[in-house]
Amino acid sequence: MARTPVLFVPGICGSFNLGVLLDWRGPTLSGWDFPPFVDYGKNFVSSFVKAGYTRDLDLFVAFYDWRKSVKDSASMYLKPWIDRAKQRSGAKKVMLVGHSMGGLVSRSYIQSKAYADDVEELITVGTPHRGSAEAYYLWGGGEIKGDANMKTVFTVYMWYLRHAHPFQTDLSELKAIRTLVPSLRDLLPIDDYLLVQGMPVTPKPEDKMVERNLVGDLLNQPAGIETLCGRVPVTTIAGVGFATVKGITVAGPPAPPGSPAAFPDGAPISDHTDADGDGTVFRSSALIAHPQAQNTPPLPGVSHSALPDSPAVLARIFGELDVASPVLGAAPVPEPRLVIMTASPVTMTVEAPGGPPMQPEGVLGAAPEEGAARQRPRVVRGKDHGHSGKHLNIAVVPRPAAGTYKVQLTGTATGTFALGALLVSPEGVTVLGGGEGEAAPAEPKATAITTRYGKVVAGAQLFYEVSVQSLDTAPGVAIDAPRTTAGAVSKLRSAVGGGLLGAGAEGADPVDAVLGGVADPTTQVDALSVVAERVIGPDDPELAEAIIAQLQAVKE
Repeated sequence: MARTPVLFVPGICGSFNLGVLLDWRGPTLSGWDFPPFVDYGKNFVSSFVKAGYTRDLDLFVAFYDWRKSVKDSASMYLKPWIDRAKQRSGAKKVMLVGHSMGGLVSRSYIQSKAYADDVEELITVGTPHRGSAEAYYLWGGGEIKGDANMKTVFTVYMWYLRHAHPFQTDLSELKAIRTLVPSLRDLLPIDDYLLVQGMPVTPKPEDKMVERNLVGDLLNQPAGIETLCGRVPVTTIAGVGFATVKGITVAGPPAPPGSPAAFPDGAPISDHTDADGDGTVFRSSALIAHPQAQNTPPLPGVSHSALPDSPAVLARIFGELDVASPVLGAAPVPEPRLVIMTASPVTMTVEAPGGPPMQPEGVLGAAPEEGAARQRPRVVRGKDHGHSGKHLNIAVVPRPAAGTYKVQLTGTATGTFALGALLVSPEGVTVLGGGEGEAAPAEPKATAITTRYGKVVAGAQLFYEVSVQSLDTAPGVAIDAPRTTAGAVSKLRSAVGGGLLGAGAEGADPVDAVLGGVADPTTQVDALSVVAERVIGPDDPELAEAIIAQLQAVKE
């Protein structure tokens, strides 16, 4: 008899497919994975594999476009994933484990008219059934707050969005968010969470607000919850021990209002926090108020982003599924990563320096092993998440060493590109309690993204240096002017020496005529550009244009 397959439904920003997220591709189940620069979801999958499950046979990750409303994600992604799991496993039903927004997507399907009686059980992990106050900042004003993984992935997404759709994003980043990420509204609290400033402070009725979570209101109507619990057994798992926003004191809306209006229900002044939550979702929101729902005791010391990969949570999930739990051990310590990105028309390779990997400070288990070998220099090729007409490269260097990373960009067409770099490293967090805090599993912390811009044509080769000094400091990004110029000069000499060009007047080499005894060719980029245009251009305009682009990149 086939084992009932398990579908893990990730939370917001837990699914990664840049082509879909930038609206270059339509809805598809292909090409998705966990974000490559955080550790989210990986321990969940590996633990189920240890327990005897097989990926894409009886274990599936139901990736989806988390920007869409939860009801659209349910119909366009979750239902097709369920159908695939049933077809491949031979089972008639599936088990759903939804983390955060993934639990809302799961509920939306189960409570819908399209439900096909194909879910055996639902387990929600840190799901904001009644919303999360942190969502007010991002939906209301474009200010990124949230769990560590979400902040990191959303920051990278916005970087790519800014360079893939610059007009819309630069015109109004808030408008881009409101237009492209409507799911954020589905995370707003459905309780009275805004407090109007005054003497005394008074709650603002949720049903009188301009921006409301209507999806949450409808899902949590008594009849809706009755439908949910009548159709499937429901288990909830929640984390506690972290300062979690319960309410927000607001003033009046900002003036002038703008388009769209930022914080139309009031500009935030201060947060009201309590340790009865996982840092993002308050415990009362992670529960379902129904006598048939099994609300398990909260787990202290597990923050929101760490919940699905926590050994304590996984042990509880295995228990609920009546599956023998493998030896889980301690929570894995996330690896530091250097992330180098392009929004192009370029391809990218990165040459990493040798040396000992940097270690994050203050993270349990992150101390270097005694006698650990130095890393060898290596070349990392950027993975292209775009297509032949628009390359979107991401190179991820795990456990980076301090030093200079040499980046080579090769133009594939004429256009403007952006090159960005950031560091993602684990940071220790503290569990709040009655006495002194205790260590909790580390969470990723990302630096700001350092960005440089340039122009390129097909065949041009530009060289950059990304300097990394510490995990707490944003990487430096600068053009490697000597190497870029040397490459252009080499192309010029090759064109002359290869017989493509005749010698200059009286047999003089036109490159030597410009450089003479100049020690630094970067001071002669204009003169070298003239040589490329006048001497090479008539015979090979494409090569001349590529050389000129390299030289002008140094100048600019």
